[in-house]
Order: sequence, then structure tokens, then C-alpha cells
Amino acid sequence: MIFHVLGSGTTLPDGERGPAGFLVAHGSTRLLIDGGSGTLQRLARSGQPLLELDGGIYSHRHLDHCADLGPLLFTFKVLPRDRDYPLFGGTGLQDHLDGLRALHGRNLISKRWQVPVTELPLDGPGRCALPGGLALDTRPANHSAGALHLRITAPGGASVVFSGDTGPSPALAELGEGADLFVCECALAAEDPDIRHLWPQAVADAVAVARPTRVLLTHFYPDVDEAEALAVVTATGVPVERAHDGMAVRL
Repeated sequence: MIFHVLGSGTTLPDGERGPAGFLVAHGSTRLLIDGGSGTLQRLARSGQPLLELDGGIYSHRHLDHCADLGPLLFTFKVLPRDRDYPLFGGTGLQDHLDGLRALHGRNLISKRWQVPVTELPLDGPGRCALPGGLALDTRPANHSAGALHLRITAPGGASVVFSGDTGPSPALAELGEGADLFVCECALAAEDPDIRHLWPQAVADAVAVARPTRVLLTHFYPDVDEAEALAVVTATGVPVERAHDGMAVRL
């Protein structure tokens, strides 16, 4: 399994880092995780053909994580695509898709393909099968817009966990236990009780419990000191680095 970072930034414009977007590749299977604006361009830059995407998984419905869903479906119609494109995410994802179609009409609808939606619970553990024999396990995140933590496991056992956006969440450490790759947001420089995001010590606390093999930090806002964040999480004894657009991690 290969984990591609398509966007390691936030909603703030940044010439080097786009909003959240990732790709999991396993054999011939390609699954998009989230996809803020610009994800489709960075997917093309990575050399991954758009038509080979087998489905999309969404941690939540804030625009910096899902803004390219409409453009993606429109592109499938233009190319054109000839097979279904399944979506997976928290309760409310179907309503989100219906809203996009109400706004854009036939531009997001085709007779050649459908967009089946699988919704995972926001009040407890969720599990479903993904294309290519992969599995998705979820836990509710401490955020909004139907937010979930995601764990994708390949048939051979390799696994990647993505925090999505979240405040402190015991469920994240639980879901991340023993993962090969733990991809975690670190949006804040320090705790802010009014903002449901993580800061370096909160990430370190989750990593210390989960003990993954490797950590990637993402979603830094400008006031986060990168060196300090890496040092705090490194103190757990787990290798950590900041994610950057275009990197690929083989698991």
C-alpha cells in the first residue's frame, strides 16, 4: 500500500501546500481521501490517472476537505467515466451530494455511472468494505460537519490512520493503535478550548497511546512552530515528520 500526500495544508492559500487531499494505492486500487480545492491538479501532477480512481472517502464536509468533489464528478462526465464512483463518509454525506446536484443539476449526473454513498455512524464505531478488498474502520472525531477518524487496512494487514480534523479524542488513539502510518492534523500552536483542533502535545498524547510505526503531521496553521511540533511528538519515541505535497509513503 502506498499513501500519497496530495495536499498537506489548510484552507489558507499557500503556494507550497494545498488543502487536505490524499490517495491510497493498493495493487490496481486507487482511493481518494478528502480533496480540498486543487486536489485534482495535484493528483494529475502525481501521475495518477483520474479515471483510475475507485472511490472517495471523506473525513468530513468542510470545504478544505471536500471542495473538489463537485469538480471531480463534473470531470467524470466530461472524460467520460463508465463505472460507478462510490463515496464513503459520515452521516450527512448523501445530503451533501444531493445538495451539490441540486445546485449543479445534470453536470454532476450521468447515465453511465452512479455515485453510491455509504454513510458511517457519528455516534460510535463504523466499518465497511472498500474497493479492492480494503477495509474502512471509523470512529467519531471531535469536530463538526460529520467528522470521522479513518483507518484503511489492506488485505495483507498494512494500515493507515487519518485523524481528519479533530479536537482531543480518545477514539483517535484507539483507532490508531499499531497503525503503520498515523497521519494527524496539528493545526494549533497551543490548546484553545474554543477551537476543535489538535496542538503538538495533544498529538503526542495520542501517539504515545497508539504507538504507530510512523507519524506524519499535517494541517499546520501559520502560528504553529514546525520544529517545536516535531520535537514534542518525537519525544514519544515514534518517528515523525511533517507531510509535504507530493510525498509518497510505502507501507
